[in-house]
Amino acid sequence: MNQWFLDQARQGKMFHACSAGAVTLSTVSATCTGLALSNPYGSGKNLIIAQIRFQPSTAPGGAAVVGIAVSPAVSQTAVTHTTPMVIHNGLLTGSDVSLGVGRADAAATLPAAPVWLRPMGSVVAASSITPSMYVDSPDGSLIVPPGGNISLSYLTTAAVGIASISWVEVDA
Repeated sequence: MNQWFLDQARQGKMFHACSAGAVTLSTVSATCTGLALSNPYGSGKNLIIAQIRFQPSTAPGGAAVVGIAVSPAVSQTAVTHTTPMVIHNGLLTGSDVSLGVGRADAAATLPAAPVWLRPMGSVVAASSITPSMYVDSPDGSLIVPPGGNISLSYLTTAAVGIASISWVEVDA
């Protein structure tokens, strides 16, 4: 992690969320399961993504690609937070303390189906699984504006595992 992210964590502007247990990622869909981070319309903040991780916990039934999907457009429609994740401030003063505006979910209904941004990793088949962690560290090159969202999705065969995301909140 670079110095800027470290400084933001010291200032209480960095946040982390992780699934409480294994989650099943959804395909690219407005009905999202696994991991979704949303920024409410009108929040006045940009969510700067520091890192997204996914650790498979079971072998898939076949070829499985895990990747990042993003909202196709800014939306004034609120996300329905079906299964909110616990959010931790980077200062680690306790969960749900010093919360920002970003909302992380293990299940949510997004305003629209997201679109693929990029892949993170894959296994070819169940017999070839090596449970390596998929890590994307955009180091600030991905910014979720108010009314936007970012999520994990799978292609071909459902992926099951632990998902996490870290972000910094700055004025929009």
